[in-house]
Amino acid sequence: MDFYQIISLVAVCAFVVLVVYAVLTLVQIKKTAESVEYLALTTAEKVDKTSSTFELLNNVASVLDNGFYKAIALGVDLARRIHKKKDKED
Repeated sequence: MDFYQIISLVAVCAFVVLVVYAVLTLVQIKKTAESVEYLALTTAEKVDKTSSTFELLNNVASVLDNGFYKAIALGVDLARRIHKKKDKED
């Protein structure tokens, strides 16, 4: 074998290795895409199931944000301060 035949053989072997790795990579990309699709579908179902919970939390937050809650919080804070003051005096 002369020099050009050896170089051609090396180039063909390198191309075959490249093709094998490309095919393996594409198979892995396909599996990953299928997994991502499955994850997206199951997540969408779970989000639909939890939307009522988020609505409830939003309602609770709006109740806690109104004046009635703030008045109760102020009363509790005043009671704590009075209690601390009495403890210091004793």
